[in-house]
Amino acid sequence: MMIEGFYFYRNRVYYGRYDEKQVSGQASLSVMKPEYIQTDHPIRENDRAVRLWENHSLLEPEYQDLQAMLLKMRLFMNLNTDSEVDFAAAEERLGLSLPGELKVIYTAIHNQREYFEGPEHFLPLDEIYVEQDIIVFFKKKRTPIAGYDIAGGCLAQYYKREWNVERSGFCCYQFCVGRMLTIALEGKPVCKKGRCKGKFVTTLDIERELEKYCNEQYHLLSEFNVYGIAVMYSNEKLIAWIRSNGFYADIHAGAVDEAHLDALRKHLGEMVWKE
Repeated sequence: MMIEGFYFYRNRVYYGRYDEKQVSGQASLSVMKPEYIQTDHPIRENDRAVRLWENHSLLEPEYQDLQAMLLKMRLFMNLNTDSEVDFAAAEERLGLSLPGELKVIYTAIHNQREYFEGPEHFLPLDEIYVEQDIIVFFKKKRTPIAGYDIAGGCLAQYYKREWNVERSGFCCYQFCVGRMLTIALEGKPVCKKGRCKGKFVTTLDIERELEKYCNEQYHLLSEFNVYGIAVMYSNEKLIAWIRSNGFYADIHAGAVDEAHLDALRKHLGEMVWKE
């Protein structure tokens, strides 16, 4: 059930609609510093803000971040920038309106064949289907992988021949963006995997650690906002996916030229490419 109230997003407090069934905790607003309050809605003495599952229905600030993220991604990967997409035929066939985040994603990948033709791929609009109240939009070969849970607005994943909605992990839009990045990365002329060392392993926040390495050449896709994962890109269209969990850290990167990967290794320092 969607209700209105205060909620946390990226450790900031907002006011808006969220699904009360997806609440995992709450905290008093009386101890919050004013700079962490991102709403003009009046706050009463006993008001509290809720924390939501990691896998939750799309929030308004997330929708804004998704749009900002795609604008950045167009700088280093192939995305649709020229044409609008008519969803009417797909919606009429399915008998429902597609959720806003899927419309944004499908507009971005429209007419970009690479996202629809690999072993792991998005389904074309005319092949999306509904199964067990799940809008299925992503497959590995012929096996469904991911879908949109109509009831909760969450990511549903298919394994052991069943659809499951887990409270942890990616939201639906984060899954989509992650797969788009991976497909674009692996489609670059040169790709490498490697291991990170030192502070990249021990850090509690890999994105914050990598902020130190951002400059006019290298940037972070900070709107992605998945704990333990950071996405770095360069002006030369390099994409790097870095993961860290406190025990190990690895990197997967793609670039137009191998020299760009060598330059990234030197820039970050504590990492090695696998042979």
